[in-house]
Amino acid sequence: MADAITQKLLDERDDIVARANGIKRTALEQSRDLSEGERATLTNFQTRVAELDTQLQFTTMSYELSEQTRDNLARMNSAPVQMREGNPWGKDAHAGDVLWDYLHQHQDRDAANRIQAFNRAQQRAAEHMGTTAAVTVPVAGGIGGLIVAPVVGPIIDLSGPDMPLTTAIGSQDAPNGFQFMRPRIVDPDLNTAAGPQAGGKEKAELPSKKFDLASDLVTLSTIGNYLNLSLQAATFVPGALDIVVRQLNRRTSRGIEKATVAAITDASKIIALADDATAAEVQAALFQGAAAVFTATGQMPTWIAVGPLGWARLGALTDLAGRPIFPSLNPVNAVGSANIGGDLSIAGMRTIVTAGITDEDIFMGNGEGLELYSYRYPLLTATEPSLLGQQLAVAASLGSYKPPTTEAGPGGTPAALYEAIVKIGD
Repeated sequence: MADAITQKLLDERDDIVARANGIKRTALEQSRDLSEGERATLTNFQTRVAELDTQLQFTTMSYELSEQTRDNLARMNSAPVQMREGNPWGKDAHAGDVLWDYLHQHQDRDAANRIQAFNRAQQRAAEHMGTTAAVTVPVAGGIGGLIVAPVVGPIIDLSGPDMPLTTAIGSQDAPNGFQFMRPRIVDPDLNTAAGPQAGGKEKAELPSKKFDLASDLVTLSTIGNYLNLSLQAATFVPGALDIVVRQLNRRTSRGIEKATVAAITDASKIIALADDATAAEVQAALFQGAAAVFTATGQMPTWIAVGPLGWARLGALTDLAGRPIFPSLNPVNAVGSANIGGDLSIAGMRTIVTAGITDEDIFMGNGEGLELYSYRYPLLTATEPSLLGQQLAVAASLGSYKPPTTEAGPGGTPAALYEAIVKIGD
């Protein structure tokens, strides 16, 4: 089992790999090349993964005694162990062998196997002799308190993926955890600035229109949590520290996903869709939404996001003949496909299902209209000697940037519009 710092590095590496795969999968599903921004993001991911791999070379170094040294110490410091039938250490084992296995059973697989084999042997012996007076052979004695109940398998967790929407959209590394500036072009005459020469004559003057560069402030919010871990729990519960750190990371990821959902659900471009809308009306709204995204950003949408209720609504849509509009076999007259396992494709675009969206609304957008930035803090620990404990904290800062699609008027009136993310619903 990896130690805390190694697990942190592995978690970050897995997160980066998942985000990179999400970017590539999106490009593949849309049958297009990677955009310039996506290529830059993948380059940053590659650099960070190389840094993590270098650190992992150091954190995974082994400091264990060699087997020969351990055997020599065992022979010097202990007498042979009196073996009983079913003992996995063999007849020539020493007490040092047994002690070493008990101390290292959570890091060494062979040691853990020997301990489990010994525990099973003792449990079988206890079961043979009985656990109550009524079922115990008279010569056995009451030993019910010695029966070992081993833990089998990994810890069960039914919470599902932590941040499917954030991973699919992809986040870039922020320079710090506080704020930074994001430059953009402001060109109200983009479509009209270029034109023919004056009077259509040679050597006549060409049109000339200015454009500006603006910078918007992107502010990050810190998301995290902490727990206190007692020395007793860390000592007696196998892998307690790793369990706590892993769960703190998962909670932080859930907080990041919640912030991403908040960034898309305040969309100012809304296409109304009644609760009792027909399949044809839903299909029309989806294509209207895609057109609205293109109008706002000059690019077609690259992601569609729904909650479990929205996924169920889309999957249940049928045409006038009662045929599903998103069938699992994707016939030629369907606009997409879906299956009960959670996959949903709308006109060739994979739909992201996130628990962060709690209603039936549908959202769509692309990387031009929404950018995510994250800053991961290192695992923070503080020893509490007076309490025989340790305090652990995991946190990250997340910022989202949505460039205005319509600039604000003089004095801020009318206000700027942010219509790159489209909401389809009521």
